[in-house]
Amino acid sequence: MSFLQPLALLGLALAAVPPLLHLISRRIPPLVPFPALRYLAETERRQSRRLRLRHLLLMVLRTALIALIALAASRPVTRWPFGGGHEPSSLVLVVDNSLSSAAVVGGRRVLDVLVDRAEEIVARTGADDRLWLMTADGVPRALDPQAARAFLDTLGPVATRFDVGEGVRVAASIVAGQPTAGQEVVVLSDLQAAALSGGEAPGVRVLVWEAPAMPEFNRGIDTAWAQPEIWTPDGQVVSVLGGTGTAPTTVRLSLNGTVVDRGFGAVGDRVVLGSRGAVPPGWRVLSLDLDPDEFRADDHREIAVYVAAPAAVTAAPGSGRFVVDAVDILREAGRVRAGPGVRIDDRVGPGPLVLVPPADDAMLGAVNRDLARRGVGWRFGDERRGAWSLGPPWVSDTAGASGAGTTVSRRRVLEGNGVVVATLDGEPWIVRGGEVVVVGSRLDPDWTSLPVSAGFLPFLDLLLNRVAARPVMVLGARPGAPLRLTGEAVAVVTPAGDRVPGPDGRLTAPLDPGVYFLRGADGDTVGALAVHPDPRESRLTAAGRAAIRNALGAGTQILGRRGIDRELFGGARRGDLTGVLLALAVLLGIVELLVATLGGGRGDTEDEAG
Repeated sequence: MSFLQPLALLGLALAAVPPLLHLISRRIPPLVPFPALRYLAETERRQSRRLRLRHLLLMVLRTALIALIALAASRPVTRWPFGGGHEPSSLVLVVDNSLSSAAVVGGRRVLDVLVDRAEEIVARTGADDRLWLMTADGVPRALDPQAARAFLDTLGPVATRFDVGEGVRVAASIVAGQPTAGQEVVVLSDLQAAALSGGEAPGVRVLVWEAPAMPEFNRGIDTAWAQPEIWTPDGQVVSVLGGTGTAPTTVRLSLNGTVVDRGFGAVGDRVVLGSRGAVPPGWRVLSLDLDPDEFRADDHREIAVYVAAPAAVTAAPGSGRFVVDAVDILREAGRVRAGPGVRIDDRVGPGPLVLVPPADDAMLGAVNRDLARRGVGWRFGDERRGAWSLGPPWVSDTAGASGAGTTVSRRRVLEGNGVVVATLDGEPWIVRGGEVVVVGSRLDPDWTSLPVSAGFLPFLDLLLNRVAARPVMVLGARPGAPLRLTGEAVAVVTPAGDRVPGPDGRLTAPLDPGVYFLRGADGDTVGALAVHPDPRESRLTAAGRAAIRNALGAGTQILGRRGIDRELFGGARRGDLTGVLLALAVLLGIVELLVATLGGGRGDTEDEAG
């Protein structure tokens, strides 16, 4: 039994008044024997027993009457032990199995607690009820109780994010159109503040179960990426930590289970880890891991990196003496290799090319025409002179060699459209068109101080190995999100088979987080797809009651376990005892009146007279 107005139970204290008055009325006065009245003693003995019984009955009736009135005012409700049916109802049961439900509280996953509660609610549905079950995929499923229980038995956390607010509004729109007398939405969720979006208030009853508190602290990997996209052969992995709390954690970078590097960080920090030469050439999958906590799903992340072998480079005489000498030094150091591959020149030819302005201005028109024939959208324009300073990333490499302070004094204006790799004073200086990279200045001391600076070799290494190399494609997506392949990719390779775009060119990302490779038409790997959960799932802070009502409507009822039992199906299978108690109170009032009025007779009068 429960009480809707429990403060009214304080009125039970008034039930003590009749017994107190009864005790006071029993005060016996001193007896004075009087011979003339002794004949009445026998009559008094006959009437005393009846009087005591009547007074006791009146006391009990009046005490019970006050107690019944106080209990009726408190509005007691209870589940009926018999019958207990309810009018046919339409119910959407929303079970939030998004990634955050994998958090562990009190030794159990949050989702396990939600499923247990959902099965109890499903067990109370009747044959005339209509039941839908909605999970984090946002799809309402019309199920009978048996099918719903079977579905709940197989339910596990998924990596997708669930907007509880939007889910409730969809659920409300379903039951609102049903012809049944009852229309309700029951929400079983960890009630993350980040998962509650506002909107139009539902037009049906919404019952929200106040689930157990989530873990107070959590650290997760919000995002991570390789820097640069192509490693030659070394590179870095940058990660940003998210979650709640301030306690730091260890971040480990691993390849095939072997730790390559480790760092330390707290929520909001950027942690940069290096490859340390331990990653061989080719496409590789690296893992980032944090120290385990109560929410393990965001402590692990996989990223794809492409480690390129040193580029094959040919430096033509037209590129300039300084470039030819620098390429020889890079070849001796193992940073580039000889052979057909990237050519650096001031003439246009086939294959990958780094093009500098021609030494002979008379050749400028021919070079521009050759660029147009190759389909490059850029051309050399007028020459400009000045003093422009180089900035990142051209002033340093991953080893830290600096070229700070280098300047450009001459350059050609680059006209056209396409990919801009670097600018000087906001104008394009290095651009790309297909396999052709165009530099606005010759790499000679007359044009720039780079050839006589410490930054020239790192600059050239970066230009040949990363800019002029074949671009790699690393796409990112949320689990199950729409995806469009670009470039040479025609399919996503998964353990279950290749996923190919539909007629509209779109497909959806796999639901399981991880790295998936992209296949080209010729069967080669042309890129990678990194599927990562939404970082908002790492923010486990639960919403307050006001925030829940703001998102789901002011009429939303936020209830504990007993409250859900009481209010489910509009209060079905429970009885409001207020009317019964009031009826009993009226009946007792009539009985008390009869006892008080009819119970007094001649004997009482004589007794009172005596």
